[in-house]
Amino acid sequence: MYLSAKNKWLIVILSAAAGFVNGFLGGGGGIVIVSVLLAVMRLDQKKAQATALLVILPLTAVSAAVYLINGNVDWVPTLWASLGVTAGGALGALLLSKLKSNVAKLIFAVVLIAGGIKMFF
Repeated sequence: MYLSAKNKWLIVILSAAAGFVNGFLGGGGGIVIVSVLLAVMRLDQKKAQATALLVILPLTAVSAAVYLINGNVDWVPTLWASLGVTAGGALGALLLSKLKSNVAKLIFAVVLIAGGIKMFF
């Protein structure tokens, strides 16, 4: 896939924003990355979501390392939650591979809206 110099820099700048969101809030960078991949790269929903997971991997590792170095990690919930997210992540990836892109987009939108409403109240 060819990217113009303008789009390359746009992706870098918006991805830096995603990194900031993820590091500052402890999550949410993937939502920004999916949006960037949809708008700038014009990927379909499924590819954007799958690609975002790979993009978020080093971001999450770096953010987690900073929190770990600063002593901000509680190991008991980390270990238990890691079991759940590993199983849920595998199940979610399998389900995404079976869904049509427009269905994945609808589910993504509903989850974002529900999360936003819950955070607001």
